[in-house]
Amino acid sequence: MGKCTLHWRPFIDAALALLLIFCMPSLAPARADEYQEAITKVFPGFQILSRSEFTEEIQKSVKTHPALVTGRFNDDDVPDFAAIIRAKAIQRGQQGVREHYLGREIICHGSGNRQYRCQVLVEMPIFLPYAIYLNRVSPGKVECYQRGGKKADVTIKRDAVGYEASNVAGVYIYQPNGSYLNCVTAD
Repeated sequence: MGKCTLHWRPFIDAALALLLIFCMPSLAPARADEYQEAITKVFPGFQILSRSEFTEEIQKSVKTHPALVTGRFNDDDVPDFAAIIRAKAIQRGQQGVREHYLGREIICHGSGNRQYRCQVLVEMPIFLPYAIYLNRVSPGKVECYQRGGKKADVTIKRDAVGYEASNVAGVYIYQPNGSYLNCVTAD
């Protein structure tokens, strides 16, 4: 019986290795290249920031893709994604502004069959290395800072898109009219 086990062991190990290789993509976090096609259709000339374009601190501490987050951000059950994208062409610095890329934070709502309806949340210049990253925020209550330093509790009913940097954090929360509330949670 022991001899039979020894002969089968290499085949069992090989089968397990193949099983892991084929199952890993379904278990892995979102990869930017899976969503780049949607970005190219809606925002020609733009691309999702790569991991190497973020600060060294973000590259070390953020285990998921810092420019891409998936979830169910609106009221349907179709998966959505949010991303930080930048123009492929660099903008030359003028009047004391250094070279940068045109950038956007976007949310794309899934409409089935890998089709998306995208909207821009924020347009901004992107200076590399970039110091803001995205994360998914689960349903629950968050405390939002309002003008004048007041705080208000806001309930997140679905997933929401969080953003973090060394000096600010917040979350974009879907609203019934299709817009997103920018809730600043740390300033």
